[in-house]
Amino acid sequence: MITYIPTCETAVSTVPEWHRITFKGKEDQLTSSTGWSPGALNLAQGIAMKLHAPLLHSDVTRLLIDLNKHPEDEARWSAFAKGLTDDQREKLDRRSKLSFLENLQSRIEASLKRQEKTIHLSVDTSVDLEPGRVLFEFDSRRAIEGDCVAAWKKNLLTQLPDFSIEQTAPPSRCLSSYLRDLYPELGSIRLTVAQSAFLEGKPIPWMKLKKIIIDAIPRD
Repeated sequence: MITYIPTCETAVSTVPEWHRITFKGKEDQLTSSTGWSPGALNLAQGIAMKLHAPLLHSDVTRLLIDLNKHPEDEARWSAFAKGLTDDQREKLDRRSKLSFLENLQSRIEASLKRQEKTIHLSVDTSVDLEPGRVLFEFDSRRAIEGDCVAAWKKNLLTQLPDFSIEQTAPPSRCLSSYLRDLYPELGSIRLTVAQSAFLEGKPIPWMKLKKIIIDAIPRD
């Protein structure tokens, strides 16, 4: 049995009160796909509920700090955040990044300590994916990741034969690469779904697609 640890790093477009002046006159960027990923949190919550697994997700917009980047990568700061003082960025790191990482690593370590097959599952949506596309990012050199994606893809194509279920290698500097370096036995997969289903119900209604994706998750 696989133990999944679901996360959603692009869940919200929230800005803390003390940073709202940073986005004055730029509120449209917060609500756009650059500020968050519409539908990602909804899908991640559905997955977490089905798997009976607590969900970890971001509590601020990625235009302040991008939790899907490697925790030590300067790319985690957007152009907006780079205009903050060092002290302000340090507080953001403590309140958002470190809190998120500590909880995530605690859950991973508890699962591995029980000698369970463990996969970190990051959930996202993207406006850049065309309707009918699902993307898996994973390290094919890790059997735990490759086997999971192969089984999930097979299950999805049974229900969605007209969909394009794609796979690619992950970026070299991302949350998953950070976790893989820390935990050699861990699997880390990023699932991204086209936003069109959530925003427009294309090519099929969002609730139907969400159920198919969740029911297709491999459990062994």
